This record gives sequence, C-alpha cells and structure tokens, in this order.
Amino acid sequence: MKQLFFSLFTFITVSLTAQQLSKEATHEISKKANKGYLYEPKVDEGKNEISLTYVTKASGKSAKFETYKFDLNFTFKSVEETEQPLEKIKGYKVNKGEEYTLNSFSVSANLMGTLVLQRKIVTKKWNWFWGGYDTKVKLADKLKPKTDDGDKLIYFAHAEQDETESVLIMCGPKDMKNAVRTYSEVHFLRYDKDMNKLGDNILKFDYPQFLVSANVDRAEDEESQDDYLMLFAPVTAAGKKAADPDMMNYTFVRVGYDGTIKEKVPFKSKAGIFNGNMFINVADGVLILGAVGKDDDYFNEKFSDFRPDGEGRENQETEFKAKGFQVVKIKNGKADFVTITTLEDFEKKVKAPPGQKKAPEYTGKRFRVAELQVSPSGDIFIAGQKFTKPKGGGGPKFGNLIPSSGPARPQYEDILMMHFGNEGTLKAAYGVKREEDDKDAKTSPNNQMLVPSTDGKSLYWIIMEMKGWREEKELGDTKYKFLMYPNVTKIDVANATLTAFVQFGQGKTDYFLNNKYSSLPIGKGQMVFLGENKNGKTLWFAKMPLD
Repeated sequence: MKQLFFSLFTFITVSLTAQQLSKEATHEISKKANKGYLYEPKVDEGKNEISLTYVTKASGKSAKFETYKFDLNFTFKSVEETEQPLEKIKGYKVNKGEEYTLNSFSVSANLMGTLVLQRKIVTKKWNWFWGGYDTKVKLADKLKPKTDDGDKLIYFAHAEQDETESVLIMCGPKDMKNAVRTYSEVHFLRYDKDMNKLGDNILKFDYPQFLVSANVDRAEDEESQDDYLMLFAPVTAAGKKAADPDMMNYTFVRVGYDGTIKEKVPFKSKAGIFNGNMFINVADGVLILGAVGKDDDYFNEKFSDFRPDGEGRENQETEFKAKGFQVVKIKNGKADFVTITTLEDFEKKVKAPPGQKKAPEYTGKRFRVAELQVSPSGDIFIAGQKFTKPKGGGGPKFGNLIPSSGPARPQYEDILMMHFGNEGTLKAAYGVKREEDDKDAKTSPNNQMLVPSTDGKSLYWIIMEMKGWREEKELGDTKYKFLMYPNVTKIDVANATLTAFVQFGQGKTDYFLNNKYSSLPIGKGQMVFLGENKNGKTLWFAKMPLD
C-alpha cells in the first residue's frame, strides 16, 4: 500500500441530514446453531424472505443445517432442520470432490536475482470449519528458464494462476555483455503445469525501465482472468549515461491474462519518484494513484532494494516520507490528466467531523489504504489509517482476525480519507479519531466501507470499530471473533462536507457485526447490517436508508 501525506488541524462544522436506522430487530437462535456457524444468508425479494442457514453438524459426506426465515422487515417466519449431501454445499466443487490436486509453480529469484521456477503441488481439501477448501503446498523440482538466445532471466514479478495450472512471469534477460537490455526488454513468460512454455511476449523500451507496481495478486478471486495493470519508471540500473534523461517519463502497461501486451502508454509524471500501486478501472479508462517523492530522483535511487513482489516493500511502506500524492488517468491511449497534491495542499483542505475537537495530524508516512471508491460523479475516495512501526513483542496480536503470539505488529491509529474531484484535484482531507482506541483496537486495522447513496450525491463512510474480541467454538473448533460495530458518517460529494459519526448497535445490549457477513443485499437504497450479541445467541438486524 502507499503512504499518503498530510497534516490535519482545521476544525470545520457542517450541517447535513444525519444517517439513521429505519428499522432494528433481534431474534434468538438455538444452542445448536450458535455452536455451528452461519453458512449462507440468502435474500429472495420475490418471496419477501431472508434465510439464514447455519451448519450445526458435519461429518462424512453430509451436513445438518438449521435455517431461520424472516420477511424483509425482519419478522420471524419459521425455522427448519435439514440434512444435505456434500455435493449440494455452496463452494463445494462437485467435479473436484472433497480433495483435489493442482500442479503449478513457485516463482522466485536466487541470491543473484536469477529467475527460478519450482514445481508446486497444491492440495485442496474441504474444511467444514469455515465452509471452503484449505490449501497445502508441496514444492518439487526446480528450473532456471532462459531466453531463446540462451540468456538466463532476472526476476521482476509474477502472477500465479493456480486454477488454470499456469503461471505468468515478468522478467528481463540477464545479459552480461549488455546491462541496458535487462531493463529495456521485458519478457512476459507463461508456463503450463508441465513446464511447457505457452508464450513469451516481449515489451521493449527506448531506455531502461523498472517495474514499480503490478496488480498481479489474485488471492481474493483465484479464478479471475482479468488484465494485469502495471507501472514502469525510468531507472539508472545500467548507469546514468544509459538512463532516460528525464526521470519523469513513466509508462502504463496493460497485459492480458495470457501475457499478451494490450496497452503501452507513456506519460509524464510530475515527480521523479511515483510509487503508484493503486489501480482503479473506470468506465473510460484507468486511474493510477500513489505517493510521490523528489522531482529530481530516479525511482531506483530511492528504492534500490525494492521489488514489486514484496522485497524492499517494508522500507517503502514504513520509511518513505513523501512530498505529496499523484493521480493519473489513462484514457484512449494517453494520459488524460496528471495531478499532484502537496502536503501544504492537504493541510489547507483538512476537515474533521462535527463534534471532534481536533483533527488528526499526519507526518507524511505510514498510511495503510483500506478502501478505494469512485462515486457516480467520478470523485475519487481513498480511505485508510495511520500506523506506527512495532516496538518489542509479547501479548496477543491480531492477523486475519486471529490473535497470535510472536513478533510485535504495527499499531494502528487515526483514520484518514482523501477526497479528489473527477479531474484529480483534492477537494478535502478528512481526519477521524476512532471511537475505540484501547490496546485491542490498536492491534488491527479497522475495516472500512464506502457506499454511494441512491442518488449518487452522497457517500456513506462506514468504519468498523473494534471493541475487543472473544474466543468461541464452531463445530468443536476454536475461532476468534472481532467484536465490531459500524460507525457511520455521510459525505456530501459535491460540497465535500460530512456529518457527525453515528454508532449503531451500541446501547444497553451491545450488538456486533458478523465477521463474515456484515451486511445483507436487500433491495436498493438501503444498507442492512447483520450481527449478533457478544455470545452469539441473539441475531441483530438493522436497516439504514441510503438517502
């Protein structure tokens, strides 16, 4: 993620229609359902029905379920128990079975930077604990690929395509006689499970360029075959005499899932260092966003140890203090606009919600992006959170919603959001103090959601406040659950103003969002939160109109 940079000090009062709930309801579930887990919520608007299905027992080739049915106004209708064979379970792949194996690759570089492929045997096994496949990886034989001319290859980045049993690799020739060639001739290699080369598409530059960022991570959607978006920067890797004399001549590249080069768009950055790794596809192009450094530095002069696959990224995320933030839009084969926002610009446009006495200040580094959103008007929103480097170790820490002991982790602090207009100009920088700020709350970043209003003129900013955690058992296995509740403000997009935050679910009896299904898709123009009380015995429904 990028570092975003500004100081927040101005207190501005606004007056908007406050966000509110139009309906709340609760319902108790059985002990069996509470000891199981919520397998699948379904909404059938034609039948005026919500179904919440819990797995209460699972063994062998079948599972037992308990399904609670409500109308769309949360009135309880019925509960029924069923038993179904494994092949009818959501997420279960009938053609694959309870356990199946994929052949793919682990891609890495050795100490000399040379590309190394290692056969990877991926075993997928169904797990009733969370209703999906667990993954185990075993490594086998190695291969050092070469160009058709016999040159070894320098590794840049890769995209693992496990579900198609293939891999796409970005690399350069390790030409000992011509160092310029390594960074001016980029190969997009693709191999199948038997290590057969499926393709080798070559991208050439007039001067050496370095792969700054690429959206190659498909962890959230393993079967996606969308294009890969990349950003390249001029570098002095072969010496300044061989480098592009203008360190601001960046290049956007779009590559297909099969490695085909679809777009190559040079553009002029407004700074020599632009570590933009946030890409947003919009209707008429692509947005590239990220922090910028000095005007007169080449990218590799600041990040000599950086690689897009992760090496050197800690230095980039925690130590880089940038001078501002850049927004680039690529449209019809060229840069539609390139804008820079300086730290001084952020200071001038800082805003806090009403009732907050002091807006958080930002020093210019260590910012974790949580959510990106483009409104119907084209305005750009980047929400995230400040953090500090870990100090020492010990005590419960959180990662992926599971406490664990071991090395200390970052401490998360104030929440910030950038609001740019549809031409990349900063309209506001919102700074928010969290409601929950104790030791538990600081050990994990806050989840955030950005939801447009029905008319597109407003944006609801939902911060999941963390009020601790609890240990519970599901189907006999221990699970750790965050106790999160929604804290919501409404942003007027055109005027760049926001309401005071309102906390939902908190009162005499506190309710917390379901960690997996925090909301239900019920109709248009409303947000429906789904949660339960602390011990999980009582369901909580809450409807918020998106006026």
